Amino acid sequence: MLSKDFTQSVFILIISTIVVASFSILVLIVPNLVRTDEIIATSLAKPLTPLELAGRDVYISEGCHVCHTQMVRGIEPEVKRNGRANKEGDDIYEFPNLWGSKRTGPDLTNIGRKYSEQWQRIHLMNPRKVVPTSIMPAYPWLFTQVLSGDDIESKMRVLRKLGVPYTENEIDKARLQVKGVTKGEALIQYLQSLGNDTASDQEH
Repeated sequence: MLSKDFTQSVFILIISTIVVASFSILVLIVPNLVRTDEIIATSLAKPLTPLELAGRDVYISEGCHVCHTQMVRGIEPEVKRNGRANKEGDDIYEFPNLWGSKRTGPDLTNIGRKYSEQWQRIHLMNPRKVVPTSIMPAYPWLFTQVLSGDDIESKMRVLRKLGVPYTENEIDKARLQVKGVTKGEALIQYLQSLGNDTASDQEH
């Protein structure tokens, strides 16, 4: 009888949810808030350039993060395949983070250190030309759609409020760096940036 009452009690369910959520916040979030300055000081992460930032938006809008993770777990096979496990400071400038949870395709944490821009271009135009067994769709239209750059300054100002150290000079020049570039080229620049900032911290 007690078991039945417990499982059917909305009040107990709400209290249990609050307790679990509070514990999660206490254990996972509070320590990082206290250690923020320390994490920033030891982090090798670099803010994305305006063009890389525009490419990241393309990456998100095309749903790339649904099939690819950016999170190397501390498991030996993953470390051998994808590089050292992610650290707290690796993603301090990522809003939102793109860690992901599903790998239909490979992890992209360090993809920028593995292939050339030309390889990335061919892969986006027709993945089967470089990976015959790939099930990834082709994205040739990304190389025909041109970015205006009209919204890049406002995005950078929002990110600066969140802690990304963009200077006013960098923001003022951002639109000219993005205007006229295709979505495909911007995406390539973003992909080529992945893992390069932490390259010196790889464990062997």
